[in-house]
Amino acid sequence: MRSALPHIPTAFNKLSALWRGSGGAMAAMAAFMLTAMLGLTGAAVDVGLIASTHNELQNAADAAALAGAGSMLAFTPDGSQISAQTATGLSTAQQVSLANQASGVSLSLRPEDVIIGFWDLESDSFDSSKSGSGDPDDITGFRATLRRDALANGPLGTFFAGMVGYGQVELSATSIAYLGWSGRVDPVTVDLPLAVHASALQEAGSPGCGMELTFNNEASETAEWTSFFTWPTNDVTVRDYVEGAAQTPALQVGDSLNVINGNLSTHTMESLAGRFQAEGSDLDGDGTADSWEVVVPVVNPGSSSTASTVAGFATLVLTEADGAHASFYLQCDRAIVGSTSGGGNYGTRATLPSLIQ
Repeated sequence: MRSALPHIPTAFNKLSALWRGSGGAMAAMAAFMLTAMLGLTGAAVDVGLIASTHNELQNAADAAALAGAGSMLAFTPDGSQISAQTATGLSTAQQVSLANQASGVSLSLRPEDVIIGFWDLESDSFDSSKSGSGDPDDITGFRATLRRDALANGPLGTFFAGMVGYGQVELSATSIAYLGWSGRVDPVTVDLPLAVHASALQEAGSPGCGMELTFNNEASETAEWTSFFTWPTNDVTVRDYVEGAAQTPALQVGDSLNVINGNLSTHTMESLAGRFQAEGSDLDGDGTADSWEVVVPVVNPGSSSTASTVAGFATLVLTEADGAHASFYLQCDRAIVGSTSGGGNYGTRATLPSLIQ
């Protein structure tokens, strides 16, 4: 008689025995791992939701700050008059805010979350001493904070974090827009090839409004004649810009301009006088021009006598010109329509704000 073969457990029998013999340990481990995976997945979902909602808040705050800064001052079409309109700035920012959403919620901007005032670029803060001022020169910054919290628009609800006690998350985003003094201008904005030294236009860091300046056809310590980016800079190239035969280029702070401190011909100075009579205004009715507002670049002299660096822009009023000299005074409270911020304070504002924080 053939002897019985020994019983050999199959792989399935072994796994079944291990499962049963472990007292359910494997089942418990599987359940734990499944819970952990669900937890990680849930955390990833909530983290993604929080990040995307915060990005939407930040984008909305940026838009609201830019809109508020762009409308907190009123400019006449020619930039000759500037006035404060902070209430309009606030309402405009609120309208832009409501047009945006964060996680499906339209965003209300509280007046308490807006600051309109003088932003000090050196200290990166608002100057509280100028708070509430109606002087346009004291209004350069617009700060907007948008929320998804208990104060406004409601906290953000989570999907999975509620299982561990975090069913809601409070979020906020802040943006600051700046509207300062002209730092970049379009082509043809600058009227004359005259570059005035920054040191001649400021007194203790503020513009010397009404300051009288006289420029000669000879070397001057407070101004230079320029052909902008055209080389060489000489009497002929300068005269092309004086007479309008050459178009002034777009300029911005930091540009290096070709300059000349040497003598200009009587011909060039007479061309300046002729253009003054053609484009200036006769304020006293005597038949000759006695006032012409012109925009010129303000510069800091460079390391060589043939180059200077743009520091900003100023509005000068030409009052007299002949074959040997030209007399001006500094006109403040002017704006260059379409210009962006970034220049020093020489009395001429920008009209397009930019984000700084």
